[in-house]
Amino acid sequence: MTDFQFSSARIDDHVEKIGIDVRPTIECKLERTHLIEFANDLVENHPNLFESTVQSPTEFSIRKKFIFPGKGEIDIATLVLSPRGIVFILPRRITIFQEDTNLGRTEDMVSNCLRHFRRRFGHKTIIRVGQVNEYIFNLDQIESIHFLASRFTKLTVPPNGELNIRLNRPNDDYNRIIQLEAVHKVEHKPELPNVPQIAGHGLKVIVDFNNRDMSQDLKPEHITSIIFASQQFNENDLYKFLNCGTGGE
Repeated sequence: MTDFQFSSARIDDHVEKIGIDVRPTIECKLERTHLIEFANDLVENHPNLFESTVQSPTEFSIRKKFIFPGKGEIDIATLVLSPRGIVFILPRRITIFQEDTNLGRTEDMVSNCLRHFRRRFGHKTIIRVGQVNEYIFNLDQIESIHFLASRFTKLTVPPNGELNIRLNRPNDDYNRIIQLEAVHKVEHKPELPNVPQIAGHGLKVIVDFNNRDMSQDLKPEHITSIIFASQQFNENDLYKFLNCGTGGE
């Protein structure tokens, strides 16, 4: 178990989210026209990620149907309106199909989408940009909760126990939050339809990377630098931490 090494090849599922915190906050009911215009811009310019708009008096989102020939399809919300602003959602790898979506570079998509956002919401200030990567790493047949306890703690977890780990390794510029949770791959067998069977084990890893200083309106170059720094952290420091290296500075 101590020899287990995390790598990108062990990722079964990967969802990337880019949260944009704005002030003043977006009022769904009062700013619906701007939201619809913004959504139309995104559907027209990024049809690979945005397709249909869903709206109600209190909610607003854009969805996309991803089709994998011979395997199936899945409908996913790719933009949602949150109390803090907007969140772009990019499914990078979808576990039920074992397929990558090939959506292109995050910084290019965000840069272009925020140009449309500024055009429709020129009165808003962007104060924080956060990249959240949610991974599920395949542990094969290694029991996940005991792996989590032995690799990252000195605790003994009892049968049917729970363990979640959350830590922030901030530096002067960024919050760098890592969350760890044991998960299972479940399947239902015809002979026991109401009894889920554990088919595999995994570790859910959430990395939340965002700027600490929220005192200014972030310019495009600042936003790009945040995303670049986050990607570097995910590609390098995260694996050092997971594999019990230095864990980053």
